[in-house]
Amino acid sequence: MPLHMKKAVQLVQDIKRARWLPQFNDKVIKEVVEEILNDTKEMKALVLEHDDLQALSEELTAGLVLYNDLVERNRRCLLAYLNKRLETIEELRWEVGLFVPDDKLQRLHDSEKQYLHLYNTTLDKYMKHYVPNCKEPLDLTADAEAPEEMNLQIRAVDEGMGEIMTQDSGTLRLRRGEMICVKRTDIEQLIRAGKVEHVRTSRSDGNDGRH
Repeated sequence: MPLHMKKAVQLVQDIKRARWLPQFNDKVIKEVVEEILNDTKEMKALVLEHDDLQALSEELTAGLVLYNDLVERNRRCLLAYLNKRLETIEELRWEVGLFVPDDKLQRLHDSEKQYLHLYNTTLDKYMKHYVPNCKEPLDLTADAEAPEEMNLQIRAVDEGMGEIMTQDSGTLRLRRGEMICVKRTDIEQLIRAGKVEHVRTSRSDGNDGRH
């Protein structure tokens, strides 16, 4: 493997080894793009030296094929890296909803944060207007799995959530350590985001969680 191709391979290996996403490696990405541009420039220079492209020597043809392979491999590694990051960002939206954990948000490039914002906007628009004149929004992200129970006893584990408006449980004022009983659909995304934890399930639908 040519030495300069190792940077593109490094990007793919980093994202494969990471538990979630590695920090966006802007420096290495720019270096890979520079390699692609340089190899493309070398190919053009070799071609411009000859008027009759049909009469190229086998050595020159092999050189052009090599440069083209280097460009193609670097390009595919770079696109695989970027595409995997975008796919993971989309999956995050379905896992935690709008409550993205700070440690994950900090790993994203500014352009990826903008992509997440636009993805949220598009998904939200669809859920509110999935059919003409719909009266209630359809929350496609409410349940990651089919729920066994409708009410959950939860404990707040995060600070600074303030007031949270919900569809069925009213306005929630969550302080760290506090336990309340709420509808699963109102709190599912907060659980997945790690801001609250599921303590136990209340089987009595519509009660206040006390037995």
